[in-house]
Amino acid sequence: MLIKPSINILVVENDITILQKCRELLLNEGHRVRTAESVQEALNIAQKHPGDVDIMLLSLELPGWGGMTLINTLQRTRSEILIMVMSANCGEEAIEAIHAGAYDCIRKTFTTDRFWTKMNRAIEAFRLRRQLDILTRQRQAALTRVQQDGQTFLSVLNSFTDALVVTDWQTNIVLFNESAASLFNLTEEKAIGRPVSICIESDELLSFFLRAMKSDGALSTLMSGEEPVIKTGDKTLRVHLDPVKNKAGAVIGAVALFHDVTRVDAMDQLRADFLSMVSHELKSPLSSLLMQISVVVDGLAGELTPKQTDLLGKAKEKTKGMITLVNDILDYRRIQEGKSIQKAEALNLGEILQRTVDLMHMSADEKGISMTCEIAEGLPSFNGDRGGMEAIFVNLISNAIKYTPKGGTVNVSLKKAGKDVEFKVTDTGIGIPEEDIDQIFEKFYRIKTDETRSISGSGLGLSIVKGIAEAHNSSIHVESEVGKGATFVVSMPVGY
Repeated sequence: MLIKPSINILVVENDITILQKCRELLLNEGHRVRTAESVQEALNIAQKHPGDVDIMLLSLELPGWGGMTLINTLQRTRSEILIMVMSANCGEEAIEAIHAGAYDCIRKTFTTDRFWTKMNRAIEAFRLRRQLDILTRQRQAALTRVQQDGQTFLSVLNSFTDALVVTDWQTNIVLFNESAASLFNLTEEKAIGRPVSICIESDELLSFFLRAMKSDGALSTLMSGEEPVIKTGDKTLRVHLDPVKNKAGAVIGAVALFHDVTRVDAMDQLRADFLSMVSHELKSPLSSLLMQISVVVDGLAGELTPKQTDLLGKAKEKTKGMITLVNDILDYRRIQEGKSIQKAEALNLGEILQRTVDLMHMSADEKGISMTCEIAEGLPSFNGDRGGMEAIFVNLISNAIKYTPKGGTVNVSLKKAGKDVEFKVTDTGIGIPEEDIDQIFEKFYRIKTDETRSISGSGLGLSIVKGIAEAHNSSIHVESEVGKGATFVVSMPVGY
């Protein structure tokens, strides 16, 4: 088993709780960790112990002369250090930091999984950057002494299992290794001196080369938040690019490293297809089971004792929950496949909403919740998918009922708002903590509090709502305060 070497990481944070949490997570994965509680202390470590800092995890809310000054200083003096910033909300200051050279931003309210999603990307980027730095230096040196060291340099390139392609500033191929020759079917006669876009079939690749050279920086930094992946033939490849500069600092070309992730991509597709197949197979028998339980609970198959009625009632609710989960998985799968809109047609949203509210009144009444519905007259028709609109209405209204305690209210409205039709759901429920608002639309994300532990759900509902809304060029917005309820607003352009 190949064990990747540990990384030297400097955590710069004055909040001791966050500092210790980051340190513990990194140490548990075998990385070497140093800590600093101020910008000056961090700068001293970076300058006096250059071998001790590969990645810096830097808070943007430090007192004194601030994290941005440190980023700018390190970009001039220690540009090889990869900087990950931490912020309370990863807002405008974080975007400014990324523009200044930081790789990405981690919210300080991170979960362990979220922390490692971000850090693993940064660690992989650092390792690849270090590898590409070596290649770039070798390439720059080789440009001045090709005759003496040409064979040695090619031997180094050919030792790489990943494909490597080097172009000039006009994106014409000037060098490639044996792995690239095999992967892209390249020969010196067909490839050297010809545009990379002609030799390698990919719509995205040329834009990657141009962006890396024009940005005068690494593609991994330029594409923060994106996955630089191309498909060529039956292969899926992750791409890492860097500009190649001469001694004067002018960009004279670019070097690209291609890592084959076809098998990983295929396994992801296989897992998704398997999940979809299982969900389809479960839907029919679960629906049949629910119907049979309902027949027994309603007394149509004979008298029941109170104990039997209670047990079967619980079984009925669990079965309903399983059916909801299956439907959510199937809906989410359709969104992933870009099939949110099955059939676009002119829709009377008022009619669809009224029918949805009528069906859900029973759930509200069972909880002792007062539900009102206000639909404006003369609303224009909306061009969209009927099933998708029903899913938006059902998910948001059922969530409002689910998270509102007995005696509360749920208000639903549909009206014209400028050029949009606005669907709004307001409840007097438990509300959403501020730190969770940015994450509630992520798949399988659920708010974990004492009040939500007993509430069942898949964690897919809001992700489905967002996916369907975006497929219809619509937007969703939420406002909430803990203990005072929440308001979800979906704005749908009538001209869509």
